[in-house]
Amino acid sequence: MASDDGRWEIRPNGEPVGQNGLRPEGRAETREAGREENREGTLYGIGVGPGDPSLITLKAVQLLGQVDHVFTASTSETEDSLAGNIAAPHVREGVEVIKLVFPMTVDGKRLEEAWLKNAKAVVEVLDEGRSAAFLTLGDCLTYSTYAYLLRYLFDLKPSAKVVSVPGITSYQLAAAKLNRPLVLGRENLTIFGGALDANFERLCQASDNLVIMKPYRDMAEVTKKLKDLGLAGKTALCANLALAGETIIDGLDQPHEEPSGYFSLLLVNKREEG
Repeated sequence: MASDDGRWEIRPNGEPVGQNGLRPEGRAETREAGREENREGTLYGIGVGPGDPSLITLKAVQLLGQVDHVFTASTSETEDSLAGNIAAPHVREGVEVIKLVFPMTVDGKRLEEAWLKNAKAVVEVLDEGRSAAFLTLGDCLTYSTYAYLLRYLFDLKPSAKVVSVPGITSYQLAAAKLNRPLVLGRENLTIFGGALDANFERLCQASDNLVIMKPYRDMAEVTKKLKDLGLAGKTALCANLALAGETIIDGLDQPHEEPSGYFSLLLVNKREEG
């Protein structure tokens, strides 16, 4: 209904709003950022990059300024979230940051319970029509907690609206720091986890270039196997990239101290330089 002078529209809730979107007292009409009006919310899986805050993407920054909730992952209630710290400057003031605990354990039942509980927490937010970001280091679909969470999320809510936002990976940063192409021409590139299992030697022999992710548990054995395969001199060890204690050892055939820590990877490049 319009007012007598035609300048204001009277909405069904009795609120007057002008043609320019201003209320009579001069305040602009705004919609709460991130809220999905009259529909289900959206989950954004956001890769925040490998640890350097300047390597977060513009798309990630844009979405972090819009969502209603932010989920971070940790292995305990007291553990700090590196991904959360990187994202923090870009999150709207007052947005709730919810820590989801994913225990580091081989107890299958305990893991299953944790994944299901955390997926339910995400579904509750989406069912309220609110948007949320789930943060992960590196890329959101490469060896990430978010990628595993999606299984349980879609089991609980097959119709869930999900948008995955890629991020720069640790191995891309490693290649950049070494100024070494990951793959060229007709070469292939194989990326796999660092557990020393029955497939390790086969993958090393079949691939032109290798990224071996998080070999920290079996580092000594992995290094020995690479030496046995004649690949130690073609392997760079990168640990804690863009973090305190960053270490890059270009050539495992040279004497070196093995860096410790979860954030480690090996780049193997068989190409003959020159």
